[in-house]
Amino acid sequence: MKAKIETITKEAFSKYGQVIEMPIKTEPTIAVPTVNFWKQQAFLAIDGDVEVGVLNIKKMDMVYDDLENHFETQTGLISLTGDWAIGVATPSDAVPKAEDMKAFRVAKNQLVVLADKCWHTAPFAVDIEENIMLVICKKDFLDNDTVYEKIDQPGELVF
Repeated sequence: MKAKIETITKEAFSKYGQVIEMPIKTEPTIAVPTVNFWKQQAFLAIDGDVEVGVLNIKKMDMVYDDLENHFETQTGLISLTGDWAIGVATPSDAVPKAEDMKAFRVAKNQLVVLADKCWHTAPFAVDIEENIMLVICKKDFLDNDTVYEKIDQPGELVF
């Protein structure tokens, strides 16, 4: 099952989580000669310590046969080096069908916050061979709140 990749927007992604679109289209909260600052662009509801991990994704065919979920944890993802794509399904306890998947292209330096219970593929590098990302999540989410499940049929993200 193929999911056509669309460019991410706040509106299109709202069922799956939050996104900070860059450049920011609103006036900064603080604007002085040395900095512009926009407060409260996204929220992560996390009880306890926050973990920041580094993810190195390598360009490859955007095919998948399993999905990942963090039932109790929102996940922040931001690429430092290149654009990336991800497949997502509406947050749920149940594993979605491949036909329910949506796919988004995310520009580097844009933050995506996946809602808790949002089924998703691993991120895929789009425009460069290796992509460095930061993953922001509740401490020990990988050990305590990560589930992998097979999907009903193999999927692919396509342009």
